[in-house]
Amino acid sequence: MKIGVVSHIVLDTIKSGGGAVESVGGPACYCGITARRFGFDVELATKVGSDFPDSARNILRDNNITLQERNVTDGGTTRFTLETDSEPRRLILQSRCNPISEQDIADMKVDCWLASPVIDEIPPAALEAIKKNRGKKNFVMLDPQGYMRNVGHAGQITLKDALDLDLAGVTAVKADRQELTALTGGLEGVDGMKALQAKGVEFVVATEHRIIQMLHKDMHYWIKLRDIDTPDATGAGDIIAAAFTCALIKEKDPLWALCFGAGALRAALETGETGLAKIPTMSKIESSASYFYNTVGFKDV
Repeated sequence: MKIGVVSHIVLDTIKSGGGAVESVGGPACYCGITARRFGFDVELATKVGSDFPDSARNILRDNNITLQERNVTDGGTTRFTLETDSEPRRLILQSRCNPISEQDIADMKVDCWLASPVIDEIPPAALEAIKKNRGKKNFVMLDPQGYMRNVGHAGQITLKDALDLDLAGVTAVKADRQELTALTGGLEGVDGMKALQAKGVEFVVATEHRIIQMLHKDMHYWIKLRDIDTPDATGAGDIIAAAFTCALIKEKDPLWALCFGAGALRAALETGETGLAKIPTMSKIESSASYFYNTVGFKDV
């Protein structure tokens, strides 16, 4: 199986009371490495600049993800500074790489897609190309996080209140509460999930605090996680989206896919690691998924 992951690779500077650490990240990395844990081949539709360090390229290579020369462009790599000690945490855009093109998508041969922009790098034409070139399994997962972001004074990121995205042709959406309300004109919870379903989305995965929910057909499922003390939750949503997508493609069972999404999240947070080091092993993911399978709540809606 091969998954196409569409997103910029990001160089993050994470500032906390203990100082500042630079790490490679973004959905291309978090989703890509998580997919590798499921045994998927990964092809990236991404862009980095000529400043992208060999050390970061080696991290991808060590996880059997190859950065192609066509992924390297003039200019700088997308960079963010994340200030974790502020409440709420502050995200500041330092530089933005070139967008992903329609042609980048058209040239890829994959089984399924996971599109997760970080800062508007997937323009409408590229998203349409993804929906047209749907892959052998006819599956497109969208995480709209990067469409939500506005760049304000000094690069500070704020979130939009409303999103107008054409979701026709999107199979699954993973959204947090703010994204769900922005996509549905202010609806939350099951009402918001139903509104996305009415737009043609077959699988709606919604996250809010410690609850991961899914709406599929007429059934609402939910899993509750306990609080986990973790030094870094960056990439948590990407890990959920990738684990859900890969499990659904492999197992063809939406309930198991939800459990694998929740299991991958719990296993990641329990590592106590930061950055990409938190992406768990498959054995840890499977163990957590099996536990959650016996705790899922569900009801007809």
